[in-house]
Amino acid sequence: MFIKVMFPLFIIFHTLPVLANQPNIVFILADDLGAHTLSSDGNPIMETPHLDKLAAAGMSFSRGYANAATCKPSRAAIISGQYAPRTEIYRVVDRHKGKDDYIKFKVPPNATHLALDNITLAESLKAAGYQTGHFGKWHLEKYKSYLPDTQGFDVSYESHKVHFGAQINMDKNLPNDVYIGDFMTDKALEFIDNATNNKKPFFAYIPYYLIHKPWQAKADDLAYFDKKWGNKYDATTKSVAAMTKALDDNVGRVNEHLEKLGISDNTLVVFTSDNGGYKMPGNVLNGKLRGYKGEIYEGGLRVPYIFKFPTVIANNQRSNEMIMGIDIYPTLISFAKAKAPQQALDGVDFMPLLTGNTKVNPPRSLFWFFPKWERYQEKTGKWYNSWRNVINNGRYKLIEYPDLDQVEVYDLENDPFEQQDISSSAAELTTHLQQELKDWKINISAHQEIINPNFKETTSNK
Repeated sequence: MFIKVMFPLFIIFHTLPVLANQPNIVFILADDLGAHTLSSDGNPIMETPHLDKLAAAGMSFSRGYANAATCKPSRAAIISGQYAPRTEIYRVVDRHKGKDDYIKFKVPPNATHLALDNITLAESLKAAGYQTGHFGKWHLEKYKSYLPDTQGFDVSYESHKVHFGAQINMDKNLPNDVYIGDFMTDKALEFIDNATNNKKPFFAYIPYYLIHKPWQAKADDLAYFDKKWGNKYDATTKSVAAMTKALDDNVGRVNEHLEKLGISDNTLVVFTSDNGGYKMPGNVLNGKLRGYKGEIYEGGLRVPYIFKFPTVIANNQRSNEMIMGIDIYPTLISFAKAKAPQQALDGVDFMPLLTGNTKVNPPRSLFWFFPKWERYQEKTGKWYNSWRNVINNGRYKLIEYPDLDQVEVYDLENDPFEQQDISSSAAELTTHLQQELKDWKINISAHQEIINPNFKETTSNK
């Protein structure tokens, strides 16, 4: 009944069919795009024909997960191939500052950037002969000395925060009429052209800022949805639909350019998102899943995954295997015939499954370590969100709340929308999941729960 986690969590490479040569790799990462944002996933409002076409041309996943419910730790996991306790990147912002004495445990320190001694995905691919380019949101630095060009990228254009008039690489401002998603696609296509002309395999990492707030859509896209929907949907929903269309159009531009150059058949294209969709009317980005960005319910963690590689990955496939951000690194270096780095990789190589050499992966559990506190409630003496850890063994999911000494357990097979906490009625299962989560934390040297000597205990938070 129970599935045990296997330690140590280092990557294991399998014997695979040899590809003709090193494929080009295009990795597209959306921002805040939830599991049910794409029209091919059943969204009745969004229009994503190019992403739908991408999914139909390869393999997509019905149980795709981000490594975190917010962007920075999720991106760190993708680029490093490691769970958060190894990179010590847990939070985008320390929202508990000034209220530390109302936290039961000492707050684990939060790294401001990905350490330079971490061997990134880009560095592993570069060592294998790839030209590497980054075009979009990085979010793994606090200072210019930690931008992508210090982490293995030959070419880098970094920007976030706004969609019009953005700042590039912290020192160049674009004109106010330039849409950042379009700009990044332009630069990515230039990079692809140069690498192709140089007859070098390339790794183009395109982490779009779309569809992150602020809600800034191009006028033509917004006018399209205004005309289509009229007053049926609110302004926010129409803006997000327009931004999603802009994302989809740019994905289409990339794929069309690969075909124009005649290199599509030797290019692996991967698409996913950094975390679940943000809170919107009708939970339009996450469908019926509970929660949204920032929360560890399925709505905050579930995201699309699409892999397309003509002649190598069969089309029209839908896998029910669990896949996570940490799996991107080992999978891409396997396709690239690159050497595994001299550091722990916590993910699984999905190349055997993608290429049809296996139908299922060995059973495993997924973990989330999320020491984050926000929105302290003065009247109740409680945090709206506090420290949360999660284990998902494929069917059962346990959420641990260390500050409250509480857990929740959900049977995702029979209760995919997490409506019924079964922790009390399934005591043996709950104990097993707690022990497996504890063992994982010990194995990965996660920060321990150490009592805060300055903790101000009140009647409400006892």
